[in-house]
Amino acid sequence: MTVLPVLHVLLVEDDDDTREVLRFILESDGIAVTQAQDGLDAFARILELREHDPTSPSAIILDYMMPRCSGAQFRERQLASPGIADVPVVLVSAVSDLPQRAAVLHPFAVLQKPVDPEDLTAVVRRACETYLNARGRGGAVG
Repeated sequence: MTVLPVLHVLLVEDDDDTREVLRFILESDGIAVTQAQDGLDAFARILELREHDPTSPSAIILDYMMPRCSGAQFRERQLASPGIADVPVVLVSAVSDLPQRAAVLHPFAVLQKPVDPEDLTAVVRRACETYLNARGRGGAVG
């Protein structure tokens, strides 16, 4: 019997209601979610997750516009951090020119808010599978 990897994502969103909706969508599709309120909180959550699983999170869903540490600031620091630079990021925002702004951040994908639930789960599953396959922990992610 093949054991499928657990998909565990970090959801970084400053708006409580939006974070709750995105969490519900992802968990309803069988994806484990750890939440963070901004980029600074996200780094703390990553350290906690890595204590238990060196491949967790297998993707990051990242809001672009946040106080304290924006999505862009987080991504720049992430890319400069060798231990987590390869974790794929799915940027989400209501910013109309997000694809142009995000290009320099090299995200796995860019989703415009409001996010379509099926698009979100499909993109997140692909991001997780890409990361886990690169780490040798992949397999069919159902």
